[in-house]
Amino acid sequence: GEVRIRSMPALRTIVRSGLAAFAGLVAIEHVLRPDLPPAERFISEYGRGWTQPVHVLAFAGWALAGGACAALAARVPTPAAARALAAGAFAVAAAGAALAAAFATQTVGGELPADVVRTLPGRLHDVGTLLILGGLLVAATASLPLIRTRRYRLTIAGLAVALLAIVPVLV
Repeated sequence: GEVRIRSMPALRTIVRSGLAAFAGLVAIEHVLRPDLPPAERFISEYGRGWTQPVHVLAFAGWALAGGACAALAARVPTPAAARALAAGAFAVAAAGAALAAAFATQTVGGELPADVVRTLPGRLHDVGTLLILGGLLVAATASLPLIRTRRYRLTIAGLAVALLAIVPVLV
């Protein structure tokens, strides 16, 4: 049982719309906040200040897309273990996006300023971003047995290489 995503148009539309909203709104945030250069700052920093509503909508779109991905993965008939793991991991990533939307980061350029005391909301934002990253990594890996096309596997491999290239820059 390979899932045919085309057979679930409503969920497919939610995934694509949510991801498009996220990407589009983040692009708009870059224009609205030239004081936050993208090469030096994290997108979570747009969640502070007057662009917070745009930021919340962007992450809400991502959370909706993740939830729809979880629903799609849960409908794959076999293999059961991969299906459950992928669906659960997408749900975790969606919950992380919701946390990242609900709570603002306290970091600047990925670091907590020396004069800032970490708060519960700041920690919840950080937990949310870790849930996004971990959830998406597990979901991508678990989804490989579910979608067996060469194009999908190459896409996942490309994303893995991109992530491995980006993570050292983030830490």
